[in-house]
Amino acid sequence: MQKDPGRLLLLAVSSASIFGSLNSSMLAVALPAIRREFDVGVGAATILVSGYLIAVAVCQPAAGRLGDAFGHVRVIKIGLAVLLAFSVACAFAWSFPVLVALRSLQGVAAALVAPNAIAYLRRAVTPDRLAGQMGFTAAVIAAGAALGPPLGGLLLTLGDWRWLFAVNVPLVFLSFAFVLRLPIDSGAGRRSLQIDGVSLVALLALFTGITLIGVSLRLGIPALTVAAFALFLAGTVVYGLRYARTGRGVVDLRLFANRNFAAMSAGSALANLVMYSTLITMPIYLRDSEGRGDGFIGVALFVMSAAMVVVSLYGGRLADRLGVRPLLSWGSACLVLAAAGIALAVGEVPVAPIIGLLALIGFGYGLLNGPQTAVAVSSVSREIAGSASGTFSMMRYVGSVAGTALIAVVLGGHASAGECHVLFAILAAVAVVNMST
Repeated sequence: MQKDPGRLLLLAVSSASIFGSLNSSMLAVALPAIRREFDVGVGAATILVSGYLIAVAVCQPAAGRLGDAFGHVRVIKIGLAVLLAFSVACAFAWSFPVLVALRSLQGVAAALVAPNAIAYLRRAVTPDRLAGQMGFTAAVIAAGAALGPPLGGLLLTLGDWRWLFAVNVPLVFLSFAFVLRLPIDSGAGRRSLQIDGVSLVALLALFTGITLIGVSLRLGIPALTVAAFALFLAGTVVYGLRYARTGRGVVDLRLFANRNFAAMSAGSALANLVMYSTLITMPIYLRDSEGRGDGFIGVALFVMSAAMVVVSLYGGRLADRLGVRPLLSWGSACLVLAAAGIALAVGEVPVAPIIGLLALIGFGYGLLNGPQTAVAVSSVSREIAGSASGTFSMMRYVGSVAGTALIAVVLGGHASAGECHVLFAILAAVAVVNMST
């Protein structure tokens, strides 16, 4: 494999990694329209979001192991093909339950692509350049998040929410054009593959339980709450026992014995909880409480995401020069200030200052993203880069799943100013905890 990343490698890896952020941010803009068409509330809408997140979170560690065994480029190609198929299927969904199911399968496809793209880059780049290259990739991923809101708003203006899934078709073909030119990397072989089905089901139960806890608490259905807690506990206990007895699991818990990997994974989960909760909440708040249209919502989220792009692009390079510690401290501080500011501002001041605080969240997250990824994946050997990348990416989605559960508990049917005060106060507290990781 080439030692210098080169433009082709960065374009291929970045284009393959962009789909998760692009589809997440586009869907955030479309949630009000989907809720109207299928007549569902915020709690139900979080299921649509969470189904995708759960699929990505659960499947990414397994997808990384597939790449370690069979080659990361091969798995990326399969993931892109599956993503294409289910994106088209989502565009023709005829009911909300069908859309939730197809969207979740789209998440499985995204899980095949993202960790293997990062793992391929990890193997191709020397450690002294890794933060800069990861920063570039993080910037492109953030560009997907930045492009999603205005693109989603434009597509909603021209057509409806179904176009937001159909737009993946040309984008997948473009990514294929880059990925097909990459040298095929060799994996360790079929015999090295260890994906334990019991632990996979246990992990699925764990994440599903977290999601249902949030929805059931808001709906006030005690039986569902008990069942959700039981599902979460059962998944946790079964996974722990299985790993203790066999030493096997979709997530290799030994990775967390590495202090750097564990710290960066925890920090990534907490930072993503703050960012993603904001990304999902603000369109609902701006629509329900401020009466703003799709175009305005798209611009507001674009400001936050654009800040991620610019800062991620240069944050990795700064980390190569200054070290990661200053950037981690500055990024964490920005998240605290922004979340606390929004908690005080919603319903009390005009929208313009809130948009400025959204930019500060994007700035802080951009400082954290590249350095966290670089430290995590470089702290383990290249031979298990796929497994480590998949597990680290899963931890990012742990924050997203927890965020959607939190939104379901706090917001419920709509996002009033009072409920947003509470939500962002909690997010500010989470950002404070992130500073200590």
